[in-house]
Amino acid sequence: MRVNKAEKLRRQVHELAESMGNLFVETFHYLALFAIGAVTAWAAVMEFLQMVEKGNITIDDILLLFIYLELGAMVGIYFKTKVYVTNNTFQGDETLARPENAGAWCA
Repeated sequence: MRVNKAEKLRRQVHELAESMGNLFVETFHYLALFAIGAVTAWAAVMEFLQMVEKGNITIDDILLLFIYLELGAMVGIYFKTKVYVTNNTFQGDETLARPENAGAWCA
């Protein structure tokens, strides 16, 4: 009887620890994504204002704005789909080995 209570308590503690861990990880992800999104938007606006102040725009400036656009899109994709966009391939997981999942993994 005591073994069953101990096992039940162990499971409850394990479930609580897992839930708390998931909460902390998800909170960190959201805070980091908000920070990355905000800094990216701020940097893009500041860069654009420098271009306007300078009076001319070079191809380097345009390419830099596309990089900012891509970073913002990656943050947006994660918020909408919960999928990280990456160029890394992962080995050993058959769900990720399918061509439709190449370059992405689910959070």
